[in-house]
Amino acid sequence: MNILAYSIITIPDFSTGAKLYDLQGLDNKGTAKALFHLQAQQTGDECLPSYLQQIVAISIVLSDKEGNIQTTTLNDDNEADILNTFYDIIQQYQPTLVTWDGEYFNSEVINYRSIKHALQIAPHYENRDNHFNLNEALVASSAKTSIYEIATLLGLPTEENRDSRSIWESYLAEDFDELYKYCESNAMNSYQIFLRHQLTHGKIDDKTYADLMGECADE
Repeated sequence: MNILAYSIITIPDFSTGAKLYDLQGLDNKGTAKALFHLQAQQTGDECLPSYLQQIVAISIVLSDKEGNIQTTTLNDDNEADILNTFYDIIQQYQPTLVTWDGEYFNSEVINYRSIKHALQIAPHYENRDNHFNLNEALVASSAKTSIYEIATLLGLPTEENRDSRSIWESYLAEDFDELYKYCESNAMNSYQIFLRHQLTHGKIDDKTYADLMGECADE
């Protein structure tokens, strides 16, 4: 089967946030600061709800039936174009979609943004049977575990976990290469953790696992 592991990078949705909290007099930087502050007051955490997240990049690791890997990061000033390209790839390859915590973040954000832009969601993406949520498969408790922690547990090369404010600050500084590297690392870690899960559950053997991990090392 084809496997597509992916990760997204988001920043605050300024226009929606400004309307909701009457912040129209502020620029984007000021709006983001206010949104983080208000969220922290309400929940104790600056992570904004999914409907206030705007996608700036989607990193993809695509493995075909022979285990050949392609990696790419979709990034564009036009969020709708990012999502349409993402959907086109999914419809072309009909993959199992692998994420670390897709059910409770990635999918929610993607669905909200698709509705915002009135986009046609790819039928293959819309079918929940095609999604594999690693966090749900590995974590039985309600405790929040980061992909960074599990990648470190498995001895995988990884990027340290970053919160919403850190990502926003890198975006403000136009340090896009750093953001894309972080997003790509999360997508690759998702794929590698999925391979380990498949190995431990008897879906692939030791040789196949070693060969597929070797393909990752070549990327």
